[in-house]
Amino acid sequence: MQHLRHVVPYLRRHLWAIGIGFLAIAVATAFSVVQPEILRLAIDNLRTHPSLNKLTVYVGLFLAAAVGQSIFAFVQRSTVNRVSRYLEYDLRNDAFTHLQSLDQGFFGEMHTGDLMARLTNDLNQVRQFVGMGMISLISTFIMLISVAVLMVIINWKLALVAFVVLPFCTVTMFVIGRTLQRRFRLVQDQFGQLSNHAQENFSGIRVVKAFVQEDREIGAFSKVNREYVQRNLSYQRLSGIMWPLMFTVVGVALALVLFVGGGEVARNEISLGEFVQFNAYLGMLTWPMISLGWVINMYQQGAASMGRIMEVMSREASIRDTGRTLPISRLQGKIEFRNVAVRYGDTPVLHNVSFTVEPGHTVAIVGMTGVGKTTLMSLVPRVLEVDDGEVLIDGVDVRRIPLATLRRAVGYVPQDTFLFSATLGENVSFGVQEFTEDEMMQAIETSRLVKDLEQFQFGLETVVGERGVSLSGGQKQRTSLARAVMRDPTILILDDAMSSVDTHTQNEILARLKKVMEERTTLITSMRISTVKDADSIIVLEDGTIKERGTHQELLMHNGLYARMYRRELLQQELEVEDDQEALV
Repeated sequence: MQHLRHVVPYLRRHLWAIGIGFLAIAVATAFSVVQPEILRLAIDNLRTHPSLNKLTVYVGLFLAAAVGQSIFAFVQRSTVNRVSRYLEYDLRNDAFTHLQSLDQGFFGEMHTGDLMARLTNDLNQVRQFVGMGMISLISTFIMLISVAVLMVIINWKLALVAFVVLPFCTVTMFVIGRTLQRRFRLVQDQFGQLSNHAQENFSGIRVVKAFVQEDREIGAFSKVNREYVQRNLSYQRLSGIMWPLMFTVVGVALALVLFVGGGEVARNEISLGEFVQFNAYLGMLTWPMISLGWVINMYQQGAASMGRIMEVMSREASIRDTGRTLPISRLQGKIEFRNVAVRYGDTPVLHNVSFTVEPGHTVAIVGMTGVGKTTLMSLVPRVLEVDDGEVLIDGVDVRRIPLATLRRAVGYVPQDTFLFSATLGENVSFGVQEFTEDEMMQAIETSRLVKDLEQFQFGLETVVGERGVSLSGGQKQRTSLARAVMRDPTILILDDAMSSVDTHTQNEILARLKKVMEERTTLITSMRISTVKDADSIIVLEDGTIKERGTHQELLMHNGLYARMYRRELLQQELEVEDDQEALV
């Protein structure tokens, strides 16, 4: 019950519907319990005063009660199941909204497939308990009370015989149910791993095929799938014990009632009609007892699933607005890194990094792979947080600027380009509410994506596929660049944004970006010196700290790490030219 209490606030939104459903359950139960009474009257009347007319009346009453039960059973199911569907809708929306608020660290820990399983399979288990589980629980409770009272009224001795045996059903289910919950949780966890494995495989299908690893992936999936089946079988074996036990207990109760009650009928202590009525009530009590085991089973599943959902819902974003957040709505774009340090666990990535970028200026960050360029860029929009020091914009610590204001002001082209399974135009305009066709074409022209439009059958209406699978690496980067330009940001961050673009196209893009960068603060990282040599200032990182800084010419004259990188790049270009010439010959 600890986990399912989180469902209560969602149920409060539908109190009227729940009330109508519970009332319908009570009325349907009343119609069902009156049927054995009509049966008793008919049987006793046939024994003492046989009459076709009276029999017809009893038959009509019995049919009316059955129809009434059916109508109100429909009402109870439709209302309560409607509530369960809305609960699933609200809970899924809230879970998705909460996931949107969590930071990158959370998604680094969790697997996508496992999150999908929690938002689908686990939510379905909660809905089933709130729907059919709640209906069965309430109807079982009402049926047990009403039928038990009527059985005692008919014959307390027979009722005592039945009540001595039937509670063993509940005791058995309670004992088994606790173990069932633990096993079902293991099943759901393994289902999350199975979903994640399949999702990763489909996303990386190009790599799998390129390295001819289909058989390896099939084997790995089969292993995870086999474990899922084993855990399910372990759960089903225990779950399967419940039903034979239920039928055994009910069978013992019926046998004892038949033996004791038959003797009382033979001694004329109760009428045949009363004995038939009692057995009808005992039969009606059989399903609630079986249903009780089913509800306990469903409760264990729902509780385990809700626990998995709450593991996500209870997580708080480490990067969020706080009570120290200032009411800032616009930014000018002056960026200052002040003694910044970042660690991944115990490993230092950046330390003692300090520099300033004035509005309208461009600063480039260069360095070898793994020196912390991307980490440094991620600090501006607070994708990551500093461990020591400060990142300030317009003299204000970014941790005190509202996240929405901060991120609206930043156009970020990440190193790892991500495109949605939508049209090319929708990917370019992502995050922009209102725009004109001219603005979109200008962004596409700036990124030089316009050169490739003729290759796409439907132009900007071409669907790019999952993660942009139909585009080349360069086309993806140019689409991402156009998306950032479309935002008309105050701060533009290009994190190795042209690594997949050829040098000729890169130069075309840089020429068109000059005007864009004149109007905003720009940070660029790149492995290519040719990408950054026109920046107002260039910072060279080594071992997580600033090794050199200056303009392109100043750094060449310094003859340090930057100069060596530049000479290496020029040599590589010369070798590529020679290879091309040899290929032509």
